[in-house]
Amino acid sequence: MKDRIAHIIRTKNLTAADFAMRLGIQPSNISHLLSGRNNPSLDFVKKLKETFPEYNLDWIVFGTGAMTVSEPFEPVPQVEMPKDAPIEGTLFTSLDTHESKEISASLANRSKLKHLILVYEDNSFEVLSPR
Repeated sequence: MKDRIAHIIRTKNLTAADFAMRLGIQPSNISHLLSGRNNPSLDFVKKLKETFPEYNLDWIVFGTGAMTVSEPFEPVPQVEMPKDAPIEGTLFTSLDTHESKEISASLANRSKLKHLILVYEDNSFEVLSPR
């Protein structure tokens, strides 16, 4: 991961101090990360992704996938449902048996799951990997 952080710094034509300032952290933290003394914290990864949203999280964390995302990240708007609203008519209850089988078949043809990233309302996240 330290090599990918160094790559971002070089690509953006920043010094380590400028990079630290953009992320709102101490320059010594960047020095420690780049030297391999410390590993990046979850807080650091969050700040990195918030500051440079064009970089793919899988690439930053795992070194897999494309380096950049094809489209800028835009949060999905939240739709508030009344607590007493009926569930009928939603996507999950409106599928007929034929549609349900098509979806199952489509999912069965995909590659095995590598990682699942859960992003919470407070912008914290959790990376889950199958065992």
